[in-house]
Amino acid sequence: MKVPVEKNKEYVVEIIDNGYEGEGIAKLDNFTIFIPNGLKGEKVKVLIVKVLTSHAFGKILEIIEPSNYRIESDCETYKRCGGCSLRHVQYEETLKMKQNAVQSLVNKTLKKKLEVEPVCGMENPYHYRNKAQYPIGRDKNGKPVMRCVC
Repeated sequence: MKVPVEKNKEYVVEIIDNGYEGEGIAKLDNFTIFIPNGLKGEKVKVLIVKVLTSHAFGKILEIIEPSNYRIESDCETYKRCGGCSLRHVQYEETLKMKQNAVQSLVNKTLKKKLEVEPVCGMENPYHYRNKAQYPIGRDKNGKPVMRCVC
């Protein structure tokens, strides 16, 4: 199979699904492209950043047609931190995405398919963290410094 995309080239694609980590999945000539922060139903312009023989990875340059579930993140460190990977998605939709991800993984190898129950959400899903990072470095005087990005 000839790979239909090239690294460092731009393409316009439609995101047809979301993966188990929330990444968008697009196909170009039946070739899979994984796109972080992409949502099912979106049309986006992507820059291909990595190409393998079976799939590629893209970075969103422009959202041409946003998903109805896309929202502005209320966290100023969201894109740098990595602690909340779906902060750009309406909370109710993230619960459905998580249920679908578990459903796909559970039934991947089973002969008798199971139905996964809906995910139980939180009453207030904000200001909750399950991850914190503490980068350590030195300031301009060589003194150790630490900054929390949680």
